Amino acid sequence: MSCCECRNSEETARGSILYSILNRGTKRPRGHLETPAALQLCSCTSKRKLVAIRAPQLVYRAASEVLMKTFKFVKNVPCFRGLPAGDQLRLVRNSWAPLLVLGMVQDSVDFDTVETQQPSLLQRILTHSKERQQRAPTETQDPGVPVSDAEGIKMFLFKCRALRISVKEYAFLKGAILFTPEVTELECQEYIQALRTEAERALYEHVKTVHRGNMGRFGRLCAVLNTLRCMDPDTVAGLFFRPMTGTRSIDEHVLTMFFEQ
Repeated sequence: MSCCECRNSEETARGSILYSILNRGTKRPRGHLETPAALQLCSCTSKRKLVAIRAPQLVYRAASEVLMKTFKFVKNVPCFRGLPAGDQLRLVRNSWAPLLVLGMVQDSVDFDTVETQQPSLLQRILTHSKERQQRAPTETQDPGVPVSDAEGIKMFLFKCRALRISVKEYAFLKGAILFTPEVTELECQEYIQALRTEAERALYEHVKTVHRGNMGRFGRLCAVLNTLRCMDPDTVAGLFFRPMTGTRSIDEHVLTMFFEQ
């Protein structure tokens, strides 16, 4: 039994007029099952829902403001300013996405998504060659991000706000995210490792003092850190920036905002 539902429907469709038109002039070798191109056109792939921001201009503006405010905070950290310029850029490239999402929690930035319209199998077949001819070499299509990724970020924002993170805790979390010694080609790797350890220790001491040794809260804040460190930059860019920036390099876009602060 085939694992793909489309294959069963294809057998039924082979006797139809539409199937004959689309396959006119083609020869299928005896014993041939599927070509790689045929697999790409399988309508099962459309079951992977993609979503996009419902109000991309408003969310883009809000996300940009959050990121610029975050970069301003970063540049005011003395130990960051003391790093070589190359290390600064490497750390920013690595941490902008989780820093943005954490800043959205702090500034209460929300967003709604809408499912993107995916072309049907027939539309893809009929328009495939025409689009290839008309599309510019640098033009790419951005259909959205997987709904599970978008919902994961929304749920993360909701859970973080329930923690009522304080201003000082936000600062320590940002420091622990920014100073990532695992980034390649760092000149001051050991120093950056010490800075991250110091940020995590300061967070621990703060929770211990202010929350009277509530280590359960510290554990939840550590879980926030772990989630942020696993944040996918492509998903964040696809949601908040790429609908407005298009094919422009997200790395170039982020660094432009960093240098403007």
